[in-house]
Amino acid sequence: MSKLAQIYQELRRQAARTGQDRAADLPGGARIAVRDTAVSVIVTFSRKGKKLGDVELITFQRVCDIPAGVERIPKEDQAARKRDGDTYHTVSYRWRKLHENHH
Repeated sequence: MSKLAQIYQELRRQAARTGQDRAADLPGGARIAVRDTAVSVIVTFSRKGKKLGDVELITFQRVCDIPAGVERIPKEDQAARKRDGDTYHTVSYRWRKLHENHH
C-alpha cells in the first residue's frame, strides 16, 4: 500500500471516528482533507500557489479509491480560494457512502 493510500485511510478513519474534518500535507506540496460523515464523504486536494496537475489528480483518485462517477467540485478546472493572502487551488470529490461498494 502506498504512503498516500495509508494517509488517506488514516484520515478517513479519524474523520469518521471524531466527526471532524482531517487533513495532511503531502510530499510535493499538495494537501488532502477528508470529511467522513454517516452518509457521505468529501475528499479535497489542494495546493498553494499553483494548480494541481492532471496526472496528479488522476493518481490521487486511483490511489485513494475515489469511486467512479462521483460529484467533482468544480466540475471542470479548479477552484481558487484566497486565504491569508495566498491562493489555494482545490478539487473536491463528494459521494454518498452507498456508492462506495458499487465502483
